[in-house]
Amino acid sequence: MKKKVITISVIAIFSIGLWVSVALSEVYITTIEVPVRFIDLPKNYSVGSTSVDNIYLQVKGKGWELTKLSLAGKTEFNISVHRRAGNYKSDLSNNVDANPWLAASFQVLEIAPAQIEYEIDKISTKRVPVVQNLKIDFKPGFGLASKVKIDPETVEISGPANLLQKIDTIKTKFREFADISENVKLDLQLDVPDGITVPGTECSLEFDVQKIVDKTFESIVVETRNVPPNKELILYPSKINVVLRGGINKLGRLTNDSIKVYIDFWTALKQNGNTIEPIVEFPQFTTLTATQPKKLEFIIKQY
Repeated sequence: MKKKVITISVIAIFSIGLWVSVALSEVYITTIEVPVRFIDLPKNYSVGSTSVDNIYLQVKGKGWELTKLSLAGKTEFNISVHRRAGNYKSDLSNNVDANPWLAASFQVLEIAPAQIEYEIDKISTKRVPVVQNLKIDFKPGFGLASKVKIDPETVEISGPANLLQKIDTIKTKFREFADISENVKLDLQLDVPDGITVPGTECSLEFDVQKIVDKTFESIVVETRNVPPNKELILYPSKINVVLRGGINKLGRLTNDSIKVYIDFWTALKQNGNTIEPIVEFPQFTTLTATQPKKLEFIIKQY
């Protein structure tokens, strides 16, 4: 019984193999999509623009050739620019010979689109800033306590001059952070536009995340600025308390000297009444939540 099963299996496999062999020997017509690739470019020139990036080829060939094509991976349709710069329109059928894989194995029945327009432009370079492309959601009670540091901050990009004119920055690949409560440091890929090259495609990115708290800085002296020599600006009170919100570690390093509070003489002179809100200058990545008192009384004396 066992020998009979083996015999039947061998016959079945042989029959399938024979059928496949016969089927692959037949001629078929199929349509394939392939990207275009420009070759024979002049030195220091590149493709500035093209009307299409991919084309459709209707080809006729034996089944085993079509199968080999599908297994070969990425196949490109070469277009020769004959080392010429400028704007051109080319019939794609004239470039079949530039693709040995196509001319030797298949009969090309149709190409769509039939023509392609392209521009060959001189390669230029310029330096642009790298900018982050992040979405950050913090864990409740936590927040950003530093700027987002990117290294390198700028990159030199190369490409056709008409493309470079449209590019002012290079972004990082989009990255989303959720429920963050710790410092972040990682490497990110750059999102480089088509037709543009950069020396490196990665950057490092880091930022501080801290628990967000409030801290009161007491008895900060209010300065008077731009007071003429024959005038005096008297404030009451002359000191105030300032409440800042920020990362717990950052606020812990701040002192009263980290905060500047002042009244400008000419601003006070324009007030209708005798009270004015002080201007508060405070460190980056902290938020002013309150001043106590909010307004000061003032008197202008003249000598």
